[in-house]
Amino acid sequence: MTAKQQSEVLRSIQKASGKLEAANRYIIPKGGITLAYAQEDALDQKKVAVSREGSVGFGIDEPVVRVIITARRFNPDIRAVGCIRLNEDIAETVREVLLDVEEYDAEKFPKGISTMEWGVAFLCKEGVPVAICAENEPTYGGCIYIFGETPEDVANRILIISERLTL
Repeated sequence: MTAKQQSEVLRSIQKASGKLEAANRYIIPKGGITLAYAQEDALDQKKVAVSREGSVGFGIDEPVVRVIITARRFNPDIRAVGCIRLNEDIAETVREVLLDVEEYDAEKFPKGISTMEWGVAFLCKEGVPVAICAENEPTYGGCIYIFGETPEDVANRILIISERLTL
């Protein structure tokens, strides 16, 4: 990927992150909303841009990077993912708004495997859903992954969920 293409990826994720400043604080996890955007040829974290708490860069080891790399194995058009807080109110709103939502509980998976990667792969066998609710996920405790082709798709979905929660 050229420097120009990398710049476009960074610009796109920064723009989407900026939009998320308007999100309802209720959906924001402890570390802030994390976005990841994979380059078209991304196979590992080196080619995935991550935005979290105002910082943006490539090669950052974040769970969302593993999630998007795993999801892309099933649908390479899906290049972006965002992570929001999980609780029953938010999950119910996500189900109502996005409809195509899958769920897993990391505590129910066999020990010694990466539950996140296994859970995402297991749920994506029939296609990548718009969202995955991941309960008891070790890194975040529980979160909702929202997928899209671009970070703007993901940000727009998160903002729609956020607006529904404020009504």
